[in-house]
Amino acid sequence: MQPMPHVVIIGAGVAGASAAATLADAGWRVTLVDKAARPGGRCATRRLAADTASPWFDYGAQYFTARDPAFRQAIASDLDAGALCHWRPMLHVAEHGDAGWRRTPSPDERERLISPRGLNDWIRYRLDQTTADIECRRRVSAVARTTQGWQLQFADDAASQNADALIVTLPAVQAAGLLGDLADDMPELAAADSALSPCHSLVVAAPALADCHGIFVKGGHLAWCADNTHKAGHGEAATHLWTLHAGPAFSTDHLEDDPQTIATMLIEEFAALGGLATARIKPVHQHRWRYARPGAKPPPADTRCLARPELRLALAGDWLAGGRIEGAWLSGRAAADALR
Repeated sequence: MQPMPHVVIIGAGVAGASAAATLADAGWRVTLVDKAARPGGRCATRRLAADTASPWFDYGAQYFTARDPAFRQAIASDLDAGALCHWRPMLHVAEHGDAGWRRTPSPDERERLISPRGLNDWIRYRLDQTTADIECRRRVSAVARTTQGWQLQFADDAASQNADALIVTLPAVQAAGLLGDLADDMPELAAADSALSPCHSLVVAAPALADCHGIFVKGGHLAWCADNTHKAGHGEAATHLWTLHAGPAFSTDHLEDDPQTIATMLIEEFAALGGLATARIKPVHQHRWRYARPGAKPPPADTRCLARPELRLALAGDWLAGGRIEGAWLSGRAAADALR
């Protein structure tokens, strides 16, 4: 019997996990490699301490929606198993006027899905359901097409890895840099610099806000604030962990600024729109997502993936599918189907 192909997937986020599950279910040998210490990509969760009972916070993606029938079907078992749950927050919209910040209740009541232990836990749960080998802390430094398929070189590692097929789920700029001349044949990578925009993320310990668990911010440094403590079902806690996401314009304009300066500016704005004293807001974790949201020139949201089946090569990621978790999942599946 002919052995099934071996695919290496670069990037163990949502798109990588989706592609891995699709090909593993088809009998392929699947290896996922990621430069980070754990899988998840922008489904990033941390705890205040190593203890599993310690409070957690999502500092990347905060929740996701599921509109596509195939995606809804795929996550139905995750909901049944408790790996996902619904989040029903009271949301506000904050706008700045002549009298300062004004918050009003938001009519947005769309379905929002989270994990009761943070979205990173959901990604790891999904990967645990596959036969894929997962290798973290492995940064791919170069890829090359060979007569046998693909060869990958790793930073700080003399050993290379061979594969029959390759799926790259990195952001557009990183994918183009890794593929080199091969990227020239993919016109969607011509505007790789504009496919995704950055996001400054700051997690703070602060009081709860009355009848408010999330804030859409208009016209400020911030774009979104989320109460992770409410997401975890611990609304009665004295101190809550809030994730503050800066807006794309602010994040771009201040991309290389000193982190302390960024933190001060975001805390001051959160204090103003929340009616809090800055002394009651303490920074907990800070992260700069260099590639986070759809940029100035993203590919059409229905692109889904870029595939060169004759080379057994495919690119996937949320940047090809509207910048959402649902889009990333659909993109990974499309890349896997293209190679099959």
